[in-house]
Amino acid sequence: MNDASSKAWFGMSREALSRHLSCLSEDLLNLKFESDGPAVKIEKWAVARRAVPCLIGLPTSHPNIPDGYPLYTSELFFLDPRLKIARSFSRWYALGDEAEQGYWESRVPDQR
Repeated sequence: MNDASSKAWFGMSREALSRHLSCLSEDLLNLKFESDGPAVKIEKWAVARRAVPCLIGLPTSHPNIPDGYPLYTSELFFLDPRLKIARSFSRWYALGDEAEQGYWESRVPDQR
């Protein structure tokens, strides 16, 4: 992922995203609840889902998914097709050949 992709997906440069994720990691490790200003209170809250960038593909040597079975990765944080690497929330991926346009649309049922 170049900086243009990082800015488009996450609203910040790759370096800023890295710093942000380091702070997130530190907060979660230490359960720090600090901010520069008053905390935002949220009422009538519920857990929800939203779309995030991810990869879909056919894995080889995945620890939980058999070779050749389709997978969706967790949220994608880094992608560099030139270097043939990607990093999801869970793990690094070595990128093989990219799917041709429309390949997955014809194989994955519409879930609307």
